[in-house]
Amino acid sequence: MRGEKEEQSVAVQYVQYVPMQTYQEDEIDLKDLIKTILKRKYFILIFTLVITFLAATYAFLQTAIYEINANLQVGYISNSNSNSNSNSNSKIYLIEPSAMKEYIKGNFDNSKNENKGYPQVDADIIKQTNDLMNIKIRAFSNNEALAYLNKILDSINKEEDKKISFYKEGIKSQIKILETQIIEMDQQVNTLQNQLKTTKDPLIFQTLLSNIKDYKNKTLEYKLKITELNSHLSPLRIVKTDTIGKVLTYKNPTKPNKRLIITIAFITGIFLSIFLIFFMDFVKSFKEE
Repeated sequence: MRGEKEEQSVAVQYVQYVPMQTYQEDEIDLKDLIKTILKRKYFILIFTLVITFLAATYAFLQTAIYEINANLQVGYISNSNSNSNSNSNSKIYLIEPSAMKEYIKGNFDNSKNENKGYPQVDADIIKQTNDLMNIKIRAFSNNEALAYLNKILDSINKEEDKKISFYKEGIKSQIKILETQIIEMDQQVNTLQNQLKTTKDPLIFQTLLSNIKDYKNKTLEYKLKITELNSHLSPLRIVKTDTIGKVLTYKNPTKPNKRLIITIAFITGIFLSIFLIFFMDFVKSFKEE
């Protein structure tokens, strides 16, 4: 019985087996890899330099593309009434902003033109605005891009001049009609005043006076209307499309990004050369076996 109790009190201990050989093999493999890389270090260096040189040659032979960035205020006619107490400042756009965007893209962007290619133009309405537009122009130089921007503005302004001319003709036509009506009413007033001199009937006399007063009030109303219409012809009310703020130009070209191309080529050359030396060693060992 005593022997059985001693056997029951003995605790079972498990010993984990650690294969030391695996760690040794991994350590040997890592050392072999480092030795292989160091052994072929000149190959890695030369291969990387060749790849980098080819990439640099490609980057420097590419035609440089420059970009300018400008913001435009879309042209409009202010339709606010200076005699009104309201603070509204409605605008009549000479060319609707969305239509202007399509006009610029359709007539001046050469990105889809296989024969030209450049200048290229991007135009978009600035977010949270109604009549401010951002335009980017890419060309072979900043001066060429700036000249192209002026060409775009000149073309837009010519289209706007047609709208402005039509608008002014409409205003002048209204003024002419009012002036004609004022002349006719002045003639009516003169006729009524002559009748006043000859009439002896008090009732007719009062009627004539009332009519004269109405004509004069109407004449004054038309004259005020003419003054208001003339104010709509003021250059201060008419704003043609133009740049706002400074046109941004950049000293360095946007394309090609030489630094990025050379950096990527250098890193690629290192990894590719290392892959090649291991691949060549694998082929060599495979043939020996």
